Amino acid sequence: MLPTNSALAVLWWGTYTVLGVWAQRTVPGIDFFAPALIVSLQEEDPRHTVLLAVVWILLVEGTGNLPFGYGLAWYGLLAAAFFAGRWLFEARSYLFMGLLGLWLGLLHPTLIYGLSSLSNLEVSMRPILIQGGIQAVVFPAIWFLVDRFFPARLRHDVRPL
Repeated sequence: MLPTNSALAVLWWGTYTVLGVWAQRTVPGIDFFAPALIVSLQEEDPRHTVLLAVVWILLVEGTGNLPFGYGLAWYGLLAAAFFAGRWLFEARSYLFMGLLGLWLGLLHPTLIYGLSSLSNLEVSMRPILIQGGIQAVVFPAIWFLVDRFFPARLRHDVRPL
């Protein structure tokens, strides 16, 4: 017997969250939840996306050593860029995902620098800039994988021709 769509969604996103936590612990500074947030914005009911974002923000905020606000700004500005860019680009285009990756690659060092200076923390920016570059390159690839393995039963839109 196949699970219901709600049970499948909980199983899918729960498994992805566990894998995302493991991946972020393995590759520090790279966000594996951001591409999944975009897939959720493309596919899911907005209420589910907000719930996922809240869980992931709490995970990111709880594991970091910066003052509260990085995760909220990170995912909030990502969602804003997605909605703004969706007016200009097809929501699933590789070009759009590449631009979102560049946006996150620039946003990461900017947020780190801003929040660390607010709390008087000394941070070496060279590794942070490298992490931003890696994030810019890795984001479209992770988005592609998440989109590819996202269950077809949970898709709410029609793919373009």
